[in-house]
Amino acid sequence: MEPPPGPVLPPPPLPDGTPATRTPEQTENLRRFQCELEFVQCLANPMYLHELFMQGILEQEEMLNYFKYLEYWRAPEYVRFIVYPTCLVYLTLVQQELFRSRLGDPTFVQDLVRQGQKHHETW
Repeated sequence: MEPPPGPVLPPPPLPDGTPATRTPEQTENLRRFQCELEFVQCLANPMYLHELFMQGILEQEEMLNYFKYLEYWRAPEYVRFIVYPTCLVYLTLVQQELFRSRLGDPTFVQDLVRQGQKHHETW
């Protein structure tokens, strides 16, 4: 998946006040990092997973490979950026055929939403 084009903010000035610069490669790496972080965190939303199922995206071989690729977010140097850790649970589950097939059932999806709400109420 290619990150969407868009502006990437310039880096903040260095402590001595001189402007910091990024190479085009660093800018592209930052854009990719931000896009992948946003996508992996969207997996924490069962309604989003349901929409991916309804569009047939979850059955595409490229998408299944992409989920495997996203496993790197579990590494300590990346997981620290995750705000919604439930996304990593769903990243595991969405790689299982049975779970993906159940995402077509609105009752199952609503149960996932309710379980998430209960978790956050008592967390």
